[in-house]
Amino acid sequence: MTDQQWDVLLRTVNGEVSARLPVGFIIDSPWLPNWYGAPILDYFSSDETWLAANLKAVREFPDVMFLPGFWSEYGMCTEPSAFGVRCTFPHNEFPHAHKVLISGDDIDALPSPDPRTDGLLPLVLNRLKLAQPR
Repeated sequence: MTDQQWDVLLRTVNGEVSARLPVGFIIDSPWLPNWYGAPILDYFSSDETWLAANLKAVREFPDVMFLPGFWSEYGMCTEPSAFGVRCTFPHNEFPHAHKVLISGDDIDALPSPDPRTDGLLPLVLNRLKLAQPR
């Protein structure tokens, strides 16, 4: 998302009316890998494929705000993995997290994750750090 798009988003959220209708899409793995032409597993495991797919979307739709920008994620497994959840990554299907809690009473026993070290969180943060200069 560009600075100009961010300003438009803030003005829209604050209720300002624009002469031009703002358009925004969520940019994430449910549509991006196959639209780009890459297997889902390649999109998740290759920084180059991930970046190229995101850049293609931005270039092909320059007037669209992509929210939240370049979304570094591993499907619905990023956050659960930080809590120790086992995740399954089929080659060209979306990953899924396996059940870890037996009851809602077990929630308090979950440790607080450290985003620097736990699950897929360090990979997500490092991908964003490495891609930022590009």
